[in-house]
Amino acid sequence: MNYPLLLFALSIILIFWTNLGYFLFLKLYSKIYQHTLIVKEFFPTVTIIITAYNEEKRIAEKLESTLELDYPQDKLEIIIVSDGSSDNTIEIVKTFESRKIKFINLKERSGKHFSQWCGIQKAQGEIIVFSDATTSINPDGIIKLVRNFADPSIGCVSSKDKMISSDSESSGEGVYVKYEMKIRELESVVGSLVGVSGSFFGVRKHLCEQWIKKMSSDFYLPLITYKKGFRTILECEALGHYEVQKMSDKEYTRKVRTVVHGLEVLFRFKEILNPFKYGFFAFQVISHKLLRWLVPFLMIITFVENLILFDDYLLYELIMYGQLCFYLLAALAYLFKKLQEITIFKIPFFFVMVNLSIFIAWYKFLTKKDYVIWESTKR
Repeated sequence: MNYPLLLFALSIILIFWTNLGYFLFLKLYSKIYQHTLIVKEFFPTVTIIITAYNEEKRIAEKLESTLELDYPQDKLEIIIVSDGSSDNTIEIVKTFESRKIKFINLKERSGKHFSQWCGIQKAQGEIIVFSDATTSINPDGIIKLVRNFADPSIGCVSSKDKMISSDSESSGEGVYVKYEMKIRELESVVGSLVGVSGSFFGVRKHLCEQWIKKMSSDFYLPLITYKKGFRTILECEALGHYEVQKMSDKEYTRKVRTVVHGLEVLFRFKEILNPFKYGFFAFQVISHKLLRWLVPFLMIITFVENLILFDDYLLYELIMYGQLCFYLLAALAYLFKKLQEITIFKIPFFFVMVNLSIFIAWYKFLTKKDYVIWESTKR
């Protein structure tokens, strides 16, 4: 058996499947099968939990807009948790306490997910909505999000990420976010989301009982939701607006941290990958998460096996030259920042940088690098 050829072909197929094939499959499958969904006016008690660390520049605007949300005020509770802020965040939040905003001030930094848990302990609402200080929500955002809980089969609802500036939308990251939202729309229609937008999402309070204080709630809650017999869906009309950053050093570090958190959750809930027990949902998690995080290794395998096969056929030579050109374009974009605005350079650069961040994340994860303490992205 020609093992180099087998590995070469398999790695290319999996890279294609992860980046385009899975989306095309969902697109086709959605033409055949769609979940029914009960959507109607529904006004349960809601608690909004906002976590913040050193957000003095934005926290007042965030709280003002939250107070103006279009939802019955007698059924809306707002809790702000400061995770050891050392700037003027605490002083600013205290000026809002007389306006029905509850404040939890953690003296020491403990991490975003610990902060969320502290908010949950004080929450009175049937539905818990999590939101970041960096994310703005439309006035009707909570109504749009919560109406889905009228369906008893729904346990968790994600907002849809929306970029603020046109520059963001034209960046590699902006294109990626829009593509990710398309995948989530399809997953929501045919199955259940395997991850939600951590900056704005809602969940039934009783599903928060298994809270893990040091792991990403936007990944493990959809897994717990599914295991407990509920679905997680996307609400396309509940928009979380934020500015997407270009691939700066801080944004790169954030990506590494995000993947490390994701790997922690995936290994904690590794039983969810068993298709014999979890069926189509396991297939979703494998396609959307596991394989995406294996792409850097598949890229290495493709390159190495291509070298081995190089002299066999002209096709292998052409593929190798194509790979070299792709990586050269990425390298040039890295060296000359202005090239990152040109599509032919932007796409290879973003693809390589994203997968490099995933590769580094694996190293951090395997060496037990602690990322519990968070830094919000300064947008």
